[in-house]
Amino acid sequence: MKTVYGLMINSGSADEMLWDHGVWETEEAANLYIETEMSNISGIWVGELKVNDSIHESAEDLGDEMIECSLCGIEYNAEDVNTTDYEEAVCINCEPGYKETMDIA
Repeated sequence: MKTVYGLMINSGSADEMLWDHGVWETEEAANLYIETEMSNISGIWVGELKVNDSIHESAEDLGDEMIECSLCGIEYNAEDVNTTDYEEAVCINCEPGYKETMDIA
């Protein structure tokens, strides 16, 4: 579990978070936002929120090889580029147009 801080307001029947303003990692940062951006609004305070942060950044797999499409120049995952059927690396977005030009030639 991770603790973050958000802006809270009392809507009459309960306290609610103002989700559209975001969350902050420290209470001080959230208070600073209230002071600088919302100083003319009353009834807003910083509330603590517990979120499930089960996936750590180290779990992200950065080892995937990216392949550049020879037609559009955009890099894609290897699964999205056809390198076996053509002499060039062709992405799934360019492949329909590339097939049409091959039929004409």
